[in-house]
Amino acid sequence: MHSAILEKIKKIGIVPVVVLEDAKDAAPLAKALIEGGLPCAEVTFRTEAAEESIRIMATEYPEMLLGAGTVLTIDQVDRAVAAGAKFIVSPGLNPRIVKYCVEKGILITPGCSNPSDVEIALENGL
Repeated sequence: MHSAILEKIKKIGIVPVVVLEDAKDAAPLAKALIEGGLPCAEVTFRTEAAEESIRIMATEYPEMLLGAGTVLTIDQVDRAVAAGAKFIVSPGLNPRIVKYCVEKGILITPGCSNPSDVEIALENGL
């Protein structure tokens, strides 16, 4: 499953990172991305509208490959996946979040800023 998601990302070539302050903007954004040839988005969890935005985009545009970014907690992982996110992006390497995602079969791509982070990621199954 993870390889299929990564293959889709590779084929698309770019993942737009979006910050939505209001969930009413989610559907028009998804439509525009699809029409522009980018049926993919990482919706950051930096705003209160993130979860609902993912839910709207996933429901109204199921062809979108949606991820949740700036994920810092297990609760955010659960909320994002329940809303329709297919992958998680975290700004740093939090072993607890990585372990949780790996155990649940959720694709996660954590931020790694040095060789030690890469080693920890590999040690945790990434």
